[in-house]
Amino acid sequence: MTRTYTVETYGCQMNVYDSERMAEAMGAEGYVTTEAVEDADMVLLNTCHIREKAAEKVYSELGKLKIMKREKAQAGGGKMTIAVAGCVAQAEGEEIMARAPTVRMVVGPQA
Repeated sequence: MTRTYTVETYGCQMNVYDSERMAEAMGAEGYVTTEAVEDADMVLLNTCHIREKAAEKVYSELGKLKIMKREKAQAGGGKMTIAVAGCVAQAEGEEIMARAPTVRMVVGPQA
């Protein structure tokens, strides 16, 4: 069975570069990219804290992903793993895990 992923990139040029590296790593693990977020087995949100209201945008997106994840599971479409990376993840890691228990992984830019 093919595992799929998508990377949503918010913010700066460094995040674009980091997202490309994440995509390479996912490919090396046997994942293939999908543009349809609702079909992804792994959703990576790569965030930038510099942009205005960056954290609020991430939490908004996590709310939408929570619904997609539940609907996918109910439809028998398998599991969806959600990860938050980047500057917002570094600055708000504990808060993200507390407010969005559907997030499986929080990774700052150093990782």
